[in-house]
Amino acid sequence: MTAGVLLLTLAGLLVSAGVVAGVAAARGVNFLPAGTRSSRLRHRRQVTPLHLGALAAGVLVLLITGWPVAALAAVGGVVFIPKVLGGGKAAKQLIATSEALADWTRRLADLISSGAAGSTREALRRSLTSAPASIAPAVSNLVTRMGPQGVESALRQFADEVGDPAADKIAMVLILRERNGGPGLAEVLTALAADLDERSRMVREVEAERAKPRANMRTIVVTTLILVVGMTLFARTFLSGYSTVLGQLALLLDVVVFGTALRWMRRLSDAPTRPRVLVDPGLAMVDR
Repeated sequence: MTAGVLLLTLAGLLVSAGVVAGVAAARGVNFLPAGTRSSRLRHRRQVTPLHLGALAAGVLVLLITGWPVAALAAVGGVVFIPKVLGGGKAAKQLIATSEALADWTRRLADLISSGAAGSTREALRRSLTSAPASIAPAVSNLVTRMGPQGVESALRQFADEVGDPAADKIAMVLILRERNGGPGLAEVLTALAADLDERSRMVREVEAERAKPRANMRTIVVTTLILVVGMTLFARTFLSGYSTVLGQLALLLDVVVFGTALRWMRRLSDAPTRPRVLVDPGLAMVDR
C-alpha cells in the first residue's frame, strides 16, 4: 500500500513539473537571474514539445510498470533516440555549402576573367547580387566589412562564418592576390570550383553508403521497442524479476549497454570532422 501511494505521489509530481515547465516555456519565463551564463544557456535550451512528450512517456511507463529505471529509459529514449537514428543532416549541409561555394567562386572567376571587375574588391561586391542563398548572409557581411576592416580581415571572418575548409582555401587565394597581385586568379578560382563539384559528388556517394547502417539501426530499435512493449503488456510474469532492486540494477545495465551500442553505431556512420586550414589570429587569441 505504501509503495503504491509513493508511486502515485511521484507520478503526480512528475505530471505537475511537466505542466509547470510547459506553461513556463510557452510564456517565456526564465527562472534564473538575467545576464548570467547559465541564463543564456537556458535560453538556448528551452523546453520543447519533445521534452514534454518525454516526460509524459516517463510518467506513463512508471504507472504501467512501476519501474523507475524503465521510466527514465522512456524519457531518454524519446529525447535521444530520434537524434541517434537521424543522420545525413551534416552531409546535406556539406553538399549544399560545397555547391554554393562552387557557384560563387565560379561567378568571381567569370567577373575577373571577363574584365567586368577590375579588382578583387569590385569582384566581391558584384558577386553579392548572385550569391547562393546558403552563403548570401556571409557574402553580404564580407562586402560590408571590407570598407572599415580591409579585405584580408573581412575574408578571414567570411571563412570563419562559413566554417568550411573550402571557404578557407578560397579566402586564402583571395588574400594572397590582395597582398601580392599578379595574374592567374580566375584560373585558380575555376579550379577550386571544379574541386568543390567533385567533393559534392563524392560526399553523395559516401552518404549513400552511410545510409545503410542507419537503416539497420532503425530496424533494430523498432524491433526492440515492439518486443519490449509486447512483453510488458502480455508477458508481465516473465519480466517479474525486474521488480526487485537487483532487477532494476540489471535493467539499468541493459539500458546503458543498449544506448551505448546505438551511439557507437551512429558514430560509425557520422561524417569525420573536417579540420580548418585558415584561422584568424585575433579569434584564436580570444578563444585562449
